[in-house]
Amino acid sequence: MAYTKQELRQAYIARLQQLDLNTRFHEEKRLTSALFDTPEWMNAKVIATTMSQSLELDTAPIILHARHEGRQIVVPRTLPHRQMEFVALNEDTIFEETGFGILEPQDGKVYQPDEIDLMIVPGVAFTRSGKRIGFGGGYYDRYLSQYHGQTMAVAFTTQVAEENEWIAEGHDQKVDHVISLPETD
Repeated sequence: MAYTKQELRQAYIARLQQLDLNTRFHEEKRLTSALFDTPEWMNAKVIATTMSQSLELDTAPIILHARHEGRQIVVPRTLPHRQMEFVALNEDTIFEETGFGILEPQDGKVYQPDEIDLMIVPGVAFTRSGKRIGFGGGYYDRYLSQYHGQTMAVAFTTQVAEENEWIAEGHDQKVDHVISLPETD
């Protein structure tokens, strides 16, 4: 039986909610370490990521590591018509909480798509080839359709899907590289 993307989204969110803290912590450390070792990370001066929510991979260590290395982090701010832009994150950034419970910068320098070297794309499920199921708003698919830099996703083991679990739709945007832990037999 084939499942809809909405059904799969709900199933993967449930899997993320059930991920125990010990596994989450262990995987986050290994995944972020793998991210920091990629050529895409090493060559990036401006990196886009999210202000993570509780069920997502914690982006605070990514942000801190990037700042320690002198890289500019930019985070999304939503706009009308399900659009978004990326705004510089610094020590003076003031945040406001959206209706979705997400922290977004109130103001700051907006970076254009061609000014961002690496985008770490969130989602609830990913295939190893880069297909993704996001949170359902389409914000990243819209943005990625005009973004031509490097894209990556960092996925817990429980977020890695089989290649044929869903069929990508015309508007779906793949990520270039999915960082996940090796499959175990």
